[in-house]
Amino acid sequence: MSDFASAAMLRVLVQGMRELGLDPGDAPPGDGEARVQLGLKQGLVQRAVLQGGLACLPLLGRGLRRLAHEPTHQALVAAHSASDLLARWQRLERYVHSRHRCVVEHCDDTQACVRHVTVTGQGAPTAAEDFVVAGVLAALLESIGLRRVSLSFGEQGLFPASDPQGLAQAAAAGASALWQFHWQGRPARGSAPVPGPAAWAQGADPAWAEPVRRAYLHLAADLARPWGLPVLAGAMGLSTRSLQRQLAAQGLSYSRLLAEARCRVAAWRLLYTGDPVAEVGFLSGFSDQPHFTRELQKRVGMPPAAYRQAFAARPVPGR
Repeated sequence: MSDFASAAMLRVLVQGMRELGLDPGDAPPGDGEARVQLGLKQGLVQRAVLQGGLACLPLLGRGLRRLAHEPTHQALVAAHSASDLLARWQRLERYVHSRHRCVVEHCDDTQACVRHVTVTGQGAPTAAEDFVVAGVLAALLESIGLRRVSLSFGEQGLFPASDPQGLAQAAAAGASALWQFHWQGRPARGSAPVPGPAAWAQGADPAWAEPVRRAYLHLAADLARPWGLPVLAGAMGLSTRSLQRQLAAQGLSYSRLLAEARCRVAAWRLLYTGDPVAEVGFLSGFSDQPHFTRELQKRVGMPPAAYRQAFAARPVPGR
C-alpha cells in the first residue's frame, strides 16, 4: 500500500509556516492533485520543527484562514456539527488513501475524543504528525463557528497555546496520539457555504415529483456530507419510509438518486469551475479517484479529464 497525504493538508501546512514566520522552502503545493506522497508532508513537518520547535506544530492549522476559498476547505467547514466535521475529515482521509486515520472514540455537543492511528499496522504517526493533525482539526472546529476551542492530550494543552516542554515529554513517552477537544457554542451555519453544486439545481429531472426533486437538491448542495437515507429523510422533515415510497413511485432508490447527484454535480464542476480534476471527485462525494473515474466513464463514456477538455463551457482558469 502506498503512503499518501492530502494535498489540501500540505497547502495548509505551507501557509501555516509562512504565517508563523517560518520558511517552508520549495515544498510543492499539491495543486491539481487530491493526494501527495506522505514523505512530502513528513519532510515539511520536520522542517517546521527545526525552525520553530514542537510547539509551533499545533498552530500550523491556522493557515486555513488564508485558504477559505479552497473547495476542499469549504466542503469541510460546511459541517452542521463537530461530529459532522470529523466525519467529513475521515472521508477525506479515506479518499486520499492515507495510512494515518482519525478514529472518533466519543463526540457530543461540547467535546470529542479522537485517536490518531495507522491502518496498515506499521509506521504509526510520529508525535510531530500527531500534533500537526490535531492542530488542523482544532482550527477547523474554529472555522465552523465553535468558540473557545481547546485541545489537549492528558494534562498537556496543545491548542490554542502549548508548552514546549510538555510536548517534548509527551512525544518521548509515546503519548501524543489521543486527543481531547472541548468547545462552546454551535456551528455558524451559512458562514461558509459550499460554492457551485447548488447552482446545478437545473440538473434535477423535471419529470420527478416535488419531494424527489427536493431530495436531489439536498444531496447536490452538500455531497461532502456523510449522507444516508435516514439523514436525508430527517433533513426533509420526512420519515425514512415516506421518502422511500416517494422515490419508489418515481422508479428510484436512494442509492440511484445519490449516484445521479454525484455524477451531475461532478459534471458541473468539470464544465464550469477550475477545481482540479482530482479534487472534483472528493467534492462530489466519490470514495476515491478510481471510483470517480469509473462512474463518470460509465455515465458519459469518457474519463473526467477528457470530459472537461471536450466540453468545458469556457477556458478553465488556473488555481
